[in-house]
Amino acid sequence: MRKNLPFLLLILSVVYGTASQAQSPIATDSLREANILIEQDQNKVKLSADTPPLIQIPGAPEPFYTYFWEFGDGSYSMDEAPEHTYENPGEQEVHLQVTNNYDNGKAPPSRPKKVTVNQTSYEPVKDSTYESFGGIAMLKNREPVPNEQMVVTLRYENTSQQISSGKFYVYYNENKFRADNFKMVDVRTHHGERTIESPMLSALFNSSDFQTDKLWVGMGSPAGLYADGGGDSTEHPPLIQTLDKSEHTFRDRLILEFGDMRPNEQRNFFMTLETTPDMLKDTSAIIKVRGIYVPDRSSSAHKVEDLEMEITTSHDPNKMAVSDTRLNYRFAKNKKLKYKIRFQNNGEGPASKIRLDVDVPEHLDQSTLEVLDMHPPCPICPDGSMPITISCLDTIRGEKQMSFVFRNIYLPGSNQPGVSEYDSTKGFVKYKIALKKDVPKKNTVSRTAIIFDKNEPILTNYSKSYFKPGISIGAVMGYTAIPSLSASRQYYAGATIAPYKPDRGYLQAELLLGKGSYESQSQTRTETETDRQAITEIEDIYEESSFDYLTMTLIPISYRYNLANFVSFGAGIQFNMKLKETEDYERAYDYYIRFEGSDQLEPNPDLSRVDEGSADTGAQRIVPGAFVDVNLGLARIGPSAGFRYSYLLNQPNHQWSMYLIWRF
Repeated sequence: MRKNLPFLLLILSVVYGTASQAQSPIATDSLREANILIEQDQNKVKLSADTPPLIQIPGAPEPFYTYFWEFGDGSYSMDEAPEHTYENPGEQEVHLQVTNNYDNGKAPPSRPKKVTVNQTSYEPVKDSTYESFGGIAMLKNREPVPNEQMVVTLRYENTSQQISSGKFYVYYNENKFRADNFKMVDVRTHHGERTIESPMLSALFNSSDFQTDKLWVGMGSPAGLYADGGGDSTEHPPLIQTLDKSEHTFRDRLILEFGDMRPNEQRNFFMTLETTPDMLKDTSAIIKVRGIYVPDRSSSAHKVEDLEMEITTSHDPNKMAVSDTRLNYRFAKNKKLKYKIRFQNNGEGPASKIRLDVDVPEHLDQSTLEVLDMHPPCPICPDGSMPITISCLDTIRGEKQMSFVFRNIYLPGSNQPGVSEYDSTKGFVKYKIALKKDVPKKNTVSRTAIIFDKNEPILTNYSKSYFKPGISIGAVMGYTAIPSLSASRQYYAGATIAPYKPDRGYLQAELLLGKGSYESQSQTRTETETDRQAITEIEDIYEESSFDYLTMTLIPISYRYNLANFVSFGAGIQFNMKLKETEDYERAYDYYIRFEGSDQLEPNPDLSRVDEGSADTGAQRIVPGAFVDVNLGLARIGPSAGFRYSYLLNQPNHQWSMYLIWRF
């Protein structure tokens, strides 16, 4: 038994280790939870969170949590352990969302907790979020990750000197994405805002009679939608035009009414959005939620705010995103793609130089580069060979790479002593760049290496754009020869459908309708021995027929390959069917007699005759077959000529075609 003890211990250790590894993913994903901890003194609370340990992504910086608190009275905080003083007694519900940055797992959820305030002994203190923001602001607590929830805060304030009542429009789920971006989970209001439905709004913009210059007095706003004055018309078009554009850009909307808003008062409401799992295929795409703030229902004065976000698969502050992940190749000419590169200094000290080395796909024209925005904000560096001593952004272009270099800046590190503002350690560059004129129909893939001072580079995700297949309709006409039929002629026309301007291999379907004719001749002789001895009766039948028919050819699928811009090959299956066939015939009957012992035929003109007529032979069954062909000309789009050989399973087996096709 003692001899077997080490072996048994080894077996137990392996089994235990395997079981532990199998259970660890469940513990890290399913059982992780952030618990809200509350210390309360009458109407003052101090909040903190008990969070699970973080699991560092291999090769990533040290992971950390960020926090978003809702106090239940319309106020919020992004501090790790905030303090808050409630103004009024009552029961409030505290919400928390924590974000696990650089963590290899899902964000731990948390459950709301109630706070009951009976006495208000402490005077509320205005926090830093009270600063004026120009009427409307939209904030997010983190980037959207498929199958995860996030919170969007919508802030609005009364910048006038009178009490106001107005509306707030929130648009989401952009039409350019096939799937919904978000599912609206919850809306939390705290100042009597009321959600309203506006079926008249959809009816108005979807009406074929809609004209922006006619007066429409619905929506509870007699002149507000179309009024040309009374607001910031210099900054925005009339409200009806803003709503019209939004209705065509987004699929879903939320409309809130509010009232009795005092001068300089600020309010917040919160939306919980869940990113749909379908957005996983649009990772790195830039999506947006739009807010339209109408302070006064009787006026068209309004403000618009677009909140841009990047679809991510993990909470990594270093990201690269592109505005259009799916492009329409038909309209790609002069199309400009918008990119955004985000970065964060996670060091223990500030960074003075940040270099972003961007891989540039062959599709993009670097000469069209235009920097749209950046943080830290600074001017573009001047051209020249003189040393640069000012804070600026330098742009460097190479053959397959371009670089953005922040020079002489100050970006604090998240682990730097004295740095408490998390967002102050972040930066970004936003730019747009055009596709080349003759861009091939290939996916674009780009990536960025981020270098803080002289540290090792941090690689971002791959940012990808795909070309939609599109649809190309082709018109085709041709001639078919059937060698085994006499005087065969067949002309046909039809249509093809295929992806628009494919680069190499693609699938195509065709439907062809044809009209043809052919001729046939035959001669038969029948000899009959009569009852009279030594006499044979002979019947000769000479038949000439001409056939006219209508045919349909269906090619449900064929594979084609563009060898070059002017040559392509194809092969596929086809099904032929004669829809109708008529026969015009002439039959000549000649009769003879022959006597025994003689080779001479004696005509019998009394019996000879000629019959003429026509007959409908009807439709024929479907005949399957296969073909191969070649195209010469503009193989991807435009005109080309083709040569095709088809083999059918029924006779006549062999067919040869020549055709012209124009793909649109």
